[in-house]
Amino acid sequence: MEEAVAEVFNAATPKFRAEIVRRVAAELESMIPAPGSSPTDILNGAVTSIQEASSQADILRQLLEGGARFAGRVGLFVVKGNAISGWQGTGFDDNDFIKTITLNGNGGLAAAAVRGREPAAGSTAEFDPGFIAGVGPPADNSCLVLPLVVKDKVAAVIYADAGTVPGSPIDPSALGLLARWAGLWLELSALRKLGASLSQDQQPAAPATATAGAAPATGLEDELHRKARRFAKLLVEEIKLYNQSRVVEGKLNRDLYERLKEDIEKSRATYDKRYRETPVATADYFNQELIRILADNDISLLGASFQR
Repeated sequence: MEEAVAEVFNAATPKFRAEIVRRVAAELESMIPAPGSSPTDILNGAVTSIQEASSQADILRQLLEGGARFAGRVGLFVVKGNAISGWQGTGFDDNDFIKTITLNGNGGLAAAAVRGREPAAGSTAEFDPGFIAGVGPPADNSCLVLPLVVKDKVAAVIYADAGTVPGSPIDPSALGLLARWAGLWLELSALRKLGASLSQDQQPAAPATATAGAAPATGLEDELHRKARRFAKLLVEEIKLYNQSRVVEGKLNRDLYERLKEDIEKSRATYDKRYRETPVATADYFNQELIRILADNDISLLGASFQR
């Protein structure tokens, strides 16, 4: 099982990274390089640092450090319900001050970024007076707030401004790309944890002790069904994660299977390799998860070419 999970992620990660780098390069084509450096190289380096982070907290730290290369000051606030609490900052005179701040979740730029799941720009007066008073206003009195979206929910917001030196630049496009990449990588991190949990669950169970005249125990088979369903869920969530735009298009055009056929069949082969010769082979968990996760329980969205 551990090898199977590793196979899924090792096969998909290069494709995922290549697509992100392609998008990054497209965004930066019109940018003018700074003397002695390339914006593409700088952003690609920030993307790579996020990718190489070993934990969720490290991903967030690398997001802040990468963001600081495209803004004077950057802070991250964690969203929990209606509370938006300071986590860490960089570029401020006192980076730890942000940890004392809780933002208004009902109004201002932070609330707008959470509600709209889109960057919100404006004057610092629209952000939080207590925060700005504590760190000092930026030279141009303006700021940008970006949502960090993980699994279709805003998990945090990133505050960015140009800093206190007049004329310092801020790059909203690069910051937006880093925020989107960090959100996707946090999703992948969560899937990796699920994969690790699956591999641990697959440790051999102690054999049941048979007694004369007793019927065979069914507990082991029930556990196998549970694990097969979880593995199918993992594979289908991985398909959805790497093909978000195609999933949306496939739902609109009711041809999900045709658009994602190559990825679906590769994952199906991985699933079948593990469970074809087991008692759960007839349970059809892989197709069940395709319908539930990709098609929102509407089989017609998969299209006429999908065969159960």
